[in-house]
Amino acid sequence: MTATELKKYWHRSPFIPFNIVVPGRPNLHVPHPDFLTVSPSGRIAKVWLKNDDEIALDVFLITALEENSRNGKAGRRASGK
Repeated sequence: MTATELKKYWHRSPFIPFNIVVPGRPNLHVPHPDFLTVSPSGRIAKVWLKNDDEIALDVFLITALEENSRNGKAGRRASGK
């Protein structure tokens, strides 16, 4: 992955939440543009978690980006009545 590809997801308008896929770890959810930063060189990305922790990763290790428009919310179930 390149920083340019990551920035395409990050700067979409309207923004669509997405997951960052990195081998060997759970997907990293980006629910809003404020939860992601990229270094000026484009080599390091930081994903901010809801508890103010951060995860830094090498952008070249990202294998995929997946849209997640549900934003982590469970879908509504239709009642059988």
